[in-house]
Amino acid sequence: MFIPAILPGRRPLPEALLHLLQATRPGFAPHGTLRFGDPRVAACLPEGGLTRGGLHAIGAPATDAGSGTAAAGFAACLLAGFSSPQPVFWITPWPDLHAAGLPGWGFDPGRLLFVHTDDDTATLAAMEIVLRGGAAAAALGEVGALPELPARRLQLACRRHGVTGFVLQRPSRWHVPPRQEAAAVATRWEVAPAPSAAEHREPGPARWRVRLQLARGGHEGAWIMEAAAQDAAFPLRVVAELADPAAAPERRRLAG
Repeated sequence: MFIPAILPGRRPLPEALLHLLQATRPGFAPHGTLRFGDPRVAACLPEGGLTRGGLHAIGAPATDAGSGTAAAGFAACLLAGFSSPQPVFWITPWPDLHAAGLPGWGFDPGRLLFVHTDDDTATLAAMEIVLRGGAAAAALGEVGALPELPARRLQLACRRHGVTGFVLQRPSRWHVPPRQEAAAVATRWEVAPAPSAAEHREPGPARWRVRLQLARGGHEGAWIMEAAAQDAAFPLRVVAELADPAAAPERRRLAG
């Protein structure tokens, strides 16, 4: 347990404050983690997996207008990893989710509760209500932008009630300004489509170029991932690890 030092003569900190300090330290995962089953991903994430009871942001590259669907597929695979009987909420102002296609991502649509809202503000408000209710396995909200204040409220609700939250940002689809990068998230992922490998002259499982841009208590990483088989132990499989683009200039300098 993380307990701050108490100096002689000082009164002990209130229990609520001790819990808050513990809950905000890097790598704290009181509700467990969602594992990827790959040591390369585990090494980048605190506690070796995606923090349950935390807020996670998933988006598409700002220059890639066609990857909103890819990010949604990646999010569906993550939701499939929550195997509890509790429902999963998908909250969005756009009623275009094709529930019949979810089994292809390993997710049972019978567990899905779809909530149609009017706009981003209503989506974030509904998501906070679901998270505070504590009865869901996870809640996903589709928005164009994630301001800092709503992100902090959602993260606090996730921590306090043990429900995992996902914010799927698809700004190019709604012709809104580039998404805001709220800091109050446990992880931030950027997802773009990648070519699948042919299997017996047929397209193989869907693949994505996945970049972990932010991980509280961890560090960045990038991989090619694909949807795992429906009976697999983990919802996603790493096909290859991508090089860190920030290190590319240094590698070129050394090579020259």
